[in-house]
Amino acid sequence: MLIVGLTGGIASGKTTVSTMFHEAGIPIIDADVISREVVEPGTTVLEKIKLTFGPQIIKNGVLDRQQLGDTVFGNEANLSQLNAIIQPAISNAIQDKLAFWRTQKAPIVILDVPLLVERGYHENDSVDQIIVVTVSEATQLARLKARNQLDDYAANNRIKSQLPLSEKVKVADYVIDNNGTLAATREQVAQVIAKLKEIAPEYAGK
Repeated sequence: MLIVGLTGGIASGKTTVSTMFHEAGIPIIDADVISREVVEPGTTVLEKIKLTFGPQIIKNGVLDRQQLGDTVFGNEANLSQLNAIIQPAISNAIQDKLAFWRTQKAPIVILDVPLLVERGYHENDSVDQIIVVTVSEATQLARLKARNQLDDYAANNRIKSQLPLSEKVKVADYVIDNNGTLAATREQVAQVIAKLKEIAPEYAGK
């Protein structure tokens, strides 16, 4: 099974690209979805977050993501504490899902991880290939401000909490430029899928 890491920057359009791979019939393991699952009400992870950052992080029994974001983005110590709490749970869940897709004999699986490079997936053989979705800095800032209704300061803090896209591109096997139209992005995705099928063991020689 070929494990392909998909990453990008916040508001780069990675989710759009991930959806295109899904529509092409390729299984997706989405770390963002998993990160929400591990902090659902009643989980030990949510309780640890509450104990670490205070009860104001919880609203009506549910994690207040806006409040948590305000607490950790721009504060390296708080962000490190949060990652130490949630990353082990996310990693365990990812391994469980990879094991499932192996039993299903999936030829290719997309591992969609926003912080794939920051977490060192490219260095520890967790993925076989890496796709990076890129946009210009101006586009990234504008999309994030519009999507999350943030001012320049808050949006820039969130962007700076991640490695710059220019650094992520350096470890990419494939780069998808998402500055253009959806049609242009879809064409790039189709080209990447064709290349992945050439190297996926289950497709080789067929």
